[in-house]
Amino acid sequence: MSSTVGDLMTTHVVAAFEEAGFKRLAMSLRMNGVSALPVLDADHRVVGIVSESDLLLKLAAPDLEEAVFHREESGGPVARDLMSAPAVTITADATPREAAERMRRHRIKRLPVVTDDGRLLGIVSRSDLLRVYFVSDGELRDTVEREVLRGEFDLSGVAVSVDNGVVTLDGRVPVRSVIPRLVRSVRRVEGVVRVHDRLSYAADDLAPLHRVR
Repeated sequence: MSSTVGDLMTTHVVAAFEEAGFKRLAMSLRMNGVSALPVLDADHRVVGIVSESDLLLKLAAPDLEEAVFHREESGGPVARDLMSAPAVTITADATPREAAERMRRHRIKRLPVVTDDGRLLGIVSRSDLLRVYFVSDGELRDTVEREVLRGEFDLSGVAVSVDNGVVTLDGRVPVRSVIPRLVRSVRRVEGVVRVHDRLSYAADDLAPLHRVR
């Protein structure tokens, strides 16, 4: 069974509300050993992310846009002034591949996991996503044989071997066009690092037809 982001996320999340002050944010980051915090509104919806970089920017330029800052009791800026918004989030039913692609596209290391209406459920990091590769070669071979060869393609003439997550396919398939589809399906199996095919075919259904004159 394929994992979802909800299976991999951490549910113990350190977050901050919009009115949290600069010093409180800095202390939360340091004490919890994290580099960023989700920022929540009063309904626990994620409205932004405040990071060490955001705080350092304020530290480097203390008078930057000071006039537009909301003020906490101590007179400093609050989380909603400092955060990056809107937050890049993901839902719990998303796949690890979708989460990894979103992180890559936005160049971030973690994603808040939210409900459909934006309430915080947890957080998923790059290291959490890598857990899909923590599967033995034997388990991976069984999954490829069961779900792909027998389940999706109903093939009996293909042997599977796995070495450190690299899958090798040996054997003969009925027609040539099966090979690229089979390789793509095996690549999609969680835990597969790479696929090598040593497959032959009985008939070449991709060869161009020659007209008879």
